[in-house]
Amino acid sequence: MRSLANIWQWRHWRGFGLTALLVTVVVLATACSRPTPGIPRVWPGQALSPNTQVRQGDTLRLTIRATNDSTNTVTGTAGSVRTYTTYPAGLRLLDFTSSDVGVLAPDDQHRAWVQEVDTTNRVVVVSFGPVGPDQQKTVTLTFAVDAATGADLTFNTMLAWTNIAPDTFVCKDIDCTPPPELTGAALASDPQVQGFVADHPDEVQALLRTYQGGGGGLANNVAVAVGDSNETTTAPAVALLIGAQEQGGFRTTARAAFTPNEPVMLWYNLPDGRAVWIGRTDALDDGSLDWLLDTADWNAIPAAATSIVAHGQYSGVEARYLFNR
Repeated sequence: MRSLANIWQWRHWRGFGLTALLVTVVVLATACSRPTPGIPRVWPGQALSPNTQVRQGDTLRLTIRATNDSTNTVTGTAGSVRTYTTYPAGLRLLDFTSSDVGVLAPDDQHRAWVQEVDTTNRVVVVSFGPVGPDQQKTVTLTFAVDAATGADLTFNTMLAWTNIAPDTFVCKDIDCTPPPELTGAALASDPQVQGFVADHPDEVQALLRTYQGGGGGLANNVAVAVGDSNETTTAPAVALLIGAQEQGGFRTTARAAFTPNEPVMLWYNLPDGRAVWIGRTDALDDGSLDWLLDTADWNAIPAAATSIVAHGQYSGVEARYLFNR
């Protein structure tokens, strides 16, 4: 087992230090590090309310989602699902609610709950318990906003889970070596995460043992500005950019706002409210979008279309291209 110092020097992925823990877990895992049919894959997602601007003195709600995309009722359950969320200065955690409220007893170990609040390093640990096949659980954290007007409030969340039956599948026909992005060496730069690890060395070591045979990932980044009013859009929206035509189609891009690698559905909207399917792609490792929109699909979009939308399946983020004909 590596020392804590080596663990956190070993890997920093996408500028979010908590991921160093995830990477260490995956590379030390005894089971396959890549998806295998029938085993769980849990996707993180998060959303703010209000999601555009919040007023000082009001409350801000962060909803964290854990979604298991496996449909196998025998081997598809993910266990020990946890999220680690860093929150900015100027916020005070008031309370939380869970999708398990009214479903499971308060002392049920399967219940989603806030396991730990590290106010020194501003890290909230949420335990979702097991998440079954094709199941989603949510926890909503409510914060009081003390930050000054003009501040930007950014939240980062990492999720990790255990494969309840890691020995069910044997690595034979699939590549079980860690993918390239899980190798290399860099220093974790997130000071909140560094502080959390330094203050909880026993917990970190326990996690390394717990999550062998599991997996994890980063949620979409979310942020809100502190202003003089509360403002919310129907969906977190970013700009979808359509580049000049190149061989095969039009380069379609969006900034890193999606959950990394999540499926992204694309459609165009018509003035009467109808949505017409275009296709699907996957977000990149950093949560950005880079997709070639086929020339035939572009030419099939009628002149009356008002927008193109790229919708993240687990983040709920939408990137929009507005026509100006």
